[in-house]
Order: sequence, then C-alpha cells, then structure tokens
Amino acid sequence: MSMPGTLIGAAGHDDAAVIAQLAKVLGSTHFRNSKRSQALLRFVVEAALTGDQNSLKERCVGIGVFGRDTAYDTAQDPVVRNAAIEVRKRLAQYYMEREHASELRIELPLGSYSPAFSTPHPTVEAPLVEPPKPAVVGRGHLVKWTLAVGCLLLAATATFFWAGRRTPASELEAFWEPIFRDRNPIQICIGQPSRLYRFTGPRTEQLNHTLASRAPAETDTAGLSIAGRELLWVAPEYLFLRDALSAFNVARWIQSKGRAFQLMSVSQTNYSRLRHAPLIAIGAFNNPWSLRVTSELRFLFDHRTEGGITYNYIHDRRNPNAVSWSVAQPADGAFSEDYAIVTRVFDPDTEKTVISAAGIETFGTLAASEFVTEPQYLGVALRAAPSDWRRRKVQFVLATSIIDGTPGPPRVLAAHFW
Repeated sequence: MSMPGTLIGAAGHDDAAVIAQLAKVLGSTHFRNSKRSQALLRFVVEAALTGDQNSLKERCVGIGVFGRDTAYDTAQDPVVRNAAIEVRKRLAQYYMEREHASELRIELPLGSYSPAFSTPHPTVEAPLVEPPKPAVVGRGHLVKWTLAVGCLLLAATATFFWAGRRTPASELEAFWEPIFRDRNPIQICIGQPSRLYRFTGPRTEQLNHTLASRAPAETDTAGLSIAGRELLWVAPEYLFLRDALSAFNVARWIQSKGRAFQLMSVSQTNYSRLRHAPLIAIGAFNNPWSLRVTSELRFLFDHRTEGGITYNYIHDRRNPNAVSWSVAQPADGAFSEDYAIVTRVFDPDTEKTVISAAGIETFGTLAASEFVTEPQYLGVALRAAPSDWRRRKVQFVLATSIIDGTPGPPRVLAAHFW
C-alpha cells in the first residue's frame, strides 16, 4: 500500500481506480477539445497498466499515437515531445481546480513518457486556482494570490538544500548553475495585474449584472457612469493564471534539484529581500523587476504608438528600427503569436544572479518558463553558443504560436552572449 501523497509507478496502483480517473480526466474541459492530448495520455496510461514499457519510448509513442513511420527521425520530428508538454500543462490545470484536489493523480514526469500515479495528501485542502469573482473588472484569467501562494507553499513545506558543489550534468543545469551555487532559498517573484478593480457600494450587483458578459450590449451601457468611489483596487490579491502556471513550472524544476525556494508576488517583493537571495522574475510588463533587469541590456521591453495603435514589443538595441516582435494593446485574444525574453545576468545592485522569464503577454511568459525548465529547448538554443557560454550573461528572444488559447512550444528567434 502506498503512503498518501507519494508517487507510485505502474506496479503499485489500483488498475480500476486509474482507469476510472483516466476517463474523468479525458472528459474534462482541459482535455476533451484536444484529440492529440487525449490520445497521448490514453496510450501511455494503458501501456503502463499492461506493463508494456517498450511502448513508452518516444519512437514507439510516435508510431502508436501519431502514425509516424517506424524509421522516422525523432530529433527532426518532435511531435511526441511537444504533445507531452501539452499533456503536462493540461494535467497541471486539471489538478489545480478545487473539485479535483482529492482525486488520484495521473502525472507525466519530465523527461519520461512513463506515467506516474499518486494518492492525494490528506492535509492539502487549499486549491491553487479559484475562478475570478464576477465582481472583478479586468482582462485575462486570474488566480487569487493568497490561495496560489498557500497551495504552492504547502508543496514546498519541506526544505531542500543543495548538497555540495558539482559539475552540471546537462546544459539546462549549467544554465541554472549560478543560481544553484547560491545557498540561499531562491526567490520566485510573480508579476501581477496593475489595473484590476472590483465594484463596491450599493450598485455592486447592478453593475456586475450589466457588465457580466465579455461584450455587454451597447443599449445596456449607454450613458453608464461609474464613480471612482464605486471601484475598489484589488490587483495585489490576484495573479494571471498563466503566470501562476509559469511559477509552478519553475518551482517544480527547482524542487527537483533539491533546492529551497520562496514564492512571492510583486507586491511582496522589495530590494532588501533580494539582497539576500537569487531571483527568478516571472512576467514582463506586470513585473517591474523583469523590466528593471533588462532595461540596460541588448533586448528589452518597450511600447510605441503607430497609426493610433499602441504596441508592446521587444526592442533590439543593435537593430533599433526592426520592430517585428510586437503585440497590439490591449490584447483582445485574437493575436496568434506572442514573444518573450529569457535573461540570465548578475545584478550588481543586489550582488545576486537573476533569471527573468518574461513574455509580452502571459502566453509568452508560460512558453519562457518551459524554455528554462525543459532541456530540449535550451539544447537547440545553444547549438551556436560560444564554448564558454556558461560563464557569460545570456539573453534569448523567444516566440510561441497561440492555438485555441494555448501557447505552443517556445522557438528561439535570437540569442546574445556577453
């Protein structure tokens, strides 16, 4: 019998319980609209249940799920790796919801196509994600900050410390080595919305009802006037969902390496705290620490107005007239490409190493978090890197395609080492 809260492999599970949970997960809103994710998860779980470990190799998955030829080149065709990333993301979203917190967990560990099953820990009751209240006025999907921190900190209750200096075993570990070299708990600072308000006062219900839909009818809002006293600023209490998922990706990677970390919102972060620990900054325009660390570098975030339209964009100081990495503001959900900067530098002001994973929008931030935690992406980016890149400061410009509201794998557009 497995202990609650522990991972169990294919040999320590209840087959009927796993099959029932698989059906529930595949029928959820996170999976039912993605045939590719459904097919991959069903294939690997069924193979694990039958003890068919050979079918859980990348090539076999590509043949069995995606109909690839038996001789196809897995290095040139990353269909399985990309689909696995999507499955991990959808599973994380599923188990973050309150009603699924106590269910048997199905996971696809990083670097493997062999699923793991775990029993929920009986003491974890707080959910990571709470849907935004109807009274909140703001754009994007939000997570209540107090709940997000509470659950993630529960996951990090046990303190993990670095067990001595060692040679990095991979390029991804080499990228993180300056952060891991510092023995202090790593600070993960998550960006927050700056303009987010909730109605207050006697007209709260009326205003909520009138403005509840994404596009209220003009007849309902004609002549509508809202006084400043009817709005309550609540931005420090919330996070964007994709920023929270990005922090989860980074925290999971740090924890897998036996390191301690602390999760903080922008509103909780101050200069004094950062003098004592390395920093991971999540988000760009909603995280002043990311903007600060990139402000004097080659690639930085900026905004401009052209033809009456405002754009947030990534500026290249070496090519100041080339503005191709931009997103119109406000982003209305119709754009199909987002961009991000991943930066690793030594900050002389805090005397600590900083890594920034920051997108123009939250889609780019989520792709950037995958770039710094999934080894295959960094490996591609470093093919043309100088041999001593480990000792240098680095920046990568990334792009991600957005399909059905979900960011795809990160693609490297530019790199700079100095």
